[in-house]
Amino acid sequence: MFLVATAVWLALASIATADVRNVRLKVISQPVSQVVETLEFMTGIPVTPVGTLNGTVENWTVDGSGVEAFRALGEAANLFVAFDGSRMVISPKSEINTVVLEQRTRSWDVARNAVRALFPIYPETAIQYDPTSDVLIVRGPPIFVSAVESVLNRSMEKTVQVFKEGVPEVVTVQRTSAPN
Repeated sequence: MFLVATAVWLALASIATADVRNVRLKVISQPVSQVVETLEFMTGIPVTPVGTLNGTVENWTVDGSGVEAFRALGEAANLFVAFDGSRMVISPKSEINTVVLEQRTRSWDVARNAVRALFPIYPETAIQYDPTSDVLIVRGPPIFVSAVESVLNRSMEKTVQVFKEGVPEVVTVQRTSAPN
């Protein structure tokens, strides 16, 4: 329990630190990649771009926290944007993979909590649960999908070790039923 509380606290502390810097930016016409670089500089939040960030941002204004600025850019420029507590993962939606995962007697709440421990912020449509077939549909760039798949495939264990920027972090997952 202590490890989960510590991991959640550290993730929230990272989000709070990123949110301390208020960003006020007005873009008249600029390539998406340059807007991402500008936000990275202004917020101090490192960015991992996946794929080529093409296109142009036009007549866009943002005034808010660092994480919210990236989220708003994602909506405006049709980008996938996720935050792992210390770094933004940004990808064009054209670079998104889809994976279908079986629940394996794990509840949807447990799966969602495990993913939130790894990525506190991600698009709502990135992970969908279908109760009829009892599967999770995960959509995102390969780095996001593989991290989520790794956590969920191992979530029947009591703990899962994940790496964020090369630093190991233990995510504890509660079981909904005894293992077979």
